[in-house]
Amino acid sequence: MSEIADNVIFKKDSGEKINVLQKYVGLKARQGGILTVNFRTPNEDMDQIKHFFEGMKASEAIKYNIGETGDVDCYFKGVAPLLKQIDEAGFEYSFLSVTLQELKKRL
Repeated sequence: MSEIADNVIFKKDSGEKINVLQKYVGLKARQGGILTVNFRTPNEDMDQIKHFFEGMKASEAIKYNIGETGDVDCYFKGVAPLLKQIDEAGFEYSFLSVTLQELKKRL
């Protein structure tokens, strides 16, 4: 029996990719195939994530793969400003929200 990996991989058409632990990624599906991807990570891990999404153009193709279960084709829509926050235990973390639009396959 195969197990689902504990990572989420984002891939650009250029071949550039980033691998993020699932515990740092939250996904929220919205109407019309819009997907909000929220990254909540220790500050030192956010630089790589932010760099990956910086400079992407609206409607640029991107794929994500949760736990190595298969690629999902999307378009990049935008990225919100990076936030630095402190949780109730005093732990500093970074929060970044990225919006994607899932590409609907025609049947």
